[in-house]
Amino acid sequence: MLFYQLATFICIGIGHIYLFNLFAGNTKAPMSFTVFLSVLLCLLLNIIIPLFGMMELNIVVLLAFLVLLGTMYKKHTLTHTIYFALISIVLYTGVRNGLFTISLDLYMDSPFNYYIWTNLAIGFYVALGMLIVLFLMRNWIASAGDYLIHSKLYIPSFIFLMISLILLLIINYPTIQVLAEINVRYGRQLYVVILLMMIILLLITTVSIYVSKERLIDKYEKSQHQQLMEYVEKLEFMHDELATFRHDYSNLLLSLEASIHANDLQQIKQIYEYTIAPTAVMMNHQQLELTKLAHIQQPELKSILSVKTLTAQRQQITVHLDIPQNIKQVAMSIGPFIRVISVLLDNAIEEAVKSTAKTMQIALFEVKDVQYFIVRNSVDSEEIEVEQLYTKNYSTKGNQRGYGLFSVQRIVKQYPNTTLLTSVDTGMFSQELIVKK
Repeated sequence: MLFYQLATFICIGIGHIYLFNLFAGNTKAPMSFTVFLSVLLCLLLNIIIPLFGMMELNIVVLLAFLVLLGTMYKKHTLTHTIYFALISIVLYTGVRNGLFTISLDLYMDSPFNYYIWTNLAIGFYVALGMLIVLFLMRNWIASAGDYLIHSKLYIPSFIFLMISLILLLIINYPTIQVLAEINVRYGRQLYVVILLMMIILLLITTVSIYVSKERLIDKYEKSQHQQLMEYVEKLEFMHDELATFRHDYSNLLLSLEASIHANDLQQIKQIYEYTIAPTAVMMNHQQLELTKLAHIQQPELKSILSVKTLTAQRQQITVHLDIPQNIKQVAMSIGPFIRVISVLLDNAIEEAVKSTAKTMQIALFEVKDVQYFIVRNSVDSEEIEVEQLYTKNYSTKGNQRGYGLFSVQRIVKQYPNTTLLTSVDTGMFSQELIVKK
């Protein structure tokens, strides 16, 4: 009996913490750490509740524990952290209570004997079963959290969750007189109300995810169209630049021809040293860098890299490409990957063009089962607040900016196999996107 009691408490603690981490996007937290936190939570509850003699502290302490855990990760605002704590507590507790009641009723109607430990055993298997379901649905839940806080139903669902939490406090055998009286009079009805609210909350969650997903798909399609227009614009620019180059070189050849006929060696030497030689070096460097893109066999990636490289070169930025091996395919969805590197490259170009060195380095390579995409750009100042770069609305470029890196962080969090590292060192700002296959 003691085994079932301890195991049930730990499983319930793991369930609450695991569900909260999934909603909050903390998918990289190791399971061993989650188990440790669950044991810590159980010890905390077993100390506080007997000490104060108030059962309603069960939910209050759990809420405070999850909010504190969320603030340690520093991935969301306090409001969003509270929201994730509320939805994980309400959903998990409501579903677990419902499943426990149904399972117990089915057992009582069965021919099996009822023992003193039957309730504990059923509670343990329900908690264990919910853990398995959470693990199987982890990817869907992890993406759901981000959709929910950016949905139009965010505020209504927040209010709905707060009401649900109060109802859970009432049915949790409270010691506060007012709550206890309501529990005695309307306890059974409140169970039905909470069950209905769980169904409504699940519907709100599903609708929010669907609506937000449609908006993101629409945004992605517009982004793809914009990138295509950018690519066409760059091709037109290259055509115009080639026409200008031909015109300028025609005039150059005419002046060179005149110098040759006049046997003016000094003028010929001057034209070569100050016009032909520097242009040849510049053209050779640009062409050499662009030829390295032949190692990339994914058209979308090759296209965006060529466009951004030409954009940088057009602004007199020296671009160094390092793609030492063939890249057949990136190890994450190509759409989100393009969005991430587009933001990183655009930011690098904006910063490099303002710097004295005007240098930019782009590397893409694989080491065993890990792909690395690195963007480095020269900067004049090394006093960059790296930790705040991914905060919404924060930007070093003025007002109404700061959404690019925030959106990058949101995308990266949706892929557990992806890590983004940022650093500043000796006049170079570096962004390193690491994707495990």
